[in-house]
Amino acid sequence: MRFTGFYQCVEVFGIGVMLLTERFSWQETIESVVISTRYIVKVCCGLLVFFLVCGCDLTGKASLMQPSLTREQRLKFAVESYYKNQCNKQWALLWPMAREGDGEVLSELALELGGDLELPASDSDTKIDPGDKALANVFVMAIYGMSKYPDDKRMLNYIFDPARWNRGDVTVVSIRSGVISYSSINPPPPVSMAKLKNCLSQANSSDAGARCVTQAIELGLIPSFSEYSKAMDAILATYRGGSCPSHRPW
Repeated sequence: MRFTGFYQCVEVFGIGVMLLTERFSWQETIESVVISTRYIVKVCCGLLVFFLVCGCDLTGKASLMQPSLTREQRLKFAVESYYKNQCNKQWALLWPMAREGDGEVLSELALELGGDLELPASDSDTKIDPGDKALANVFVMAIYGMSKYPDDKRMLNYIFDPARWNRGDVTVVSIRSGVISYSSINPPPPVSMAKLKNCLSQANSSDAGARCVTQAIELGLIPSFSEYSKAMDAILATYRGGSCPSHRPW
């Protein structure tokens, strides 16, 4: 990819040689080739130096991150990244939209975190089971996603699966000093969980979804979105993961 421009120059050079062969003698052609080759090499080398000095991306990878990409293009690239197990690219594509409260993107991240998408690691609470941490973040993103984008209810039954809540304790996301941490709490009463599920299920607007978010915060299940997004920003700023686990531990 980095020498595509050079190969194109060579291709043009080849066409020039064919034309020269038809019009001139071999001796004249050879002389012309020498002159043309020198010129082409100078031009191509000059272009290569220009790209290197300017820091231009010749691979095309950085172009995915340009702010000129539309929302639909980012989502398209994100789907491709997910199926290629390129988790670092996935977060880079989706999180800038998710942090702005894009409910559809939040729901997509929740769905993929529940699958094979790798959760960015932090130095805090290393003793917490990775599966429990992932599920805690799935819950946060799924609730905010459904509250802001009511058309996507794919995660509703997943996060309210009774098997996840009928245990001795539940791991939830908590923000401490601006850092994502995790706490173990007693599961809320079944009636409260049923009320929250019905709220999200029936919510058909962002205002209705906001009332569901209030319930979830009061139950201690999720932090405020502003705190969560800032804390996730800090983790992703140093995240260097490049692949997804082949399976989840749960």
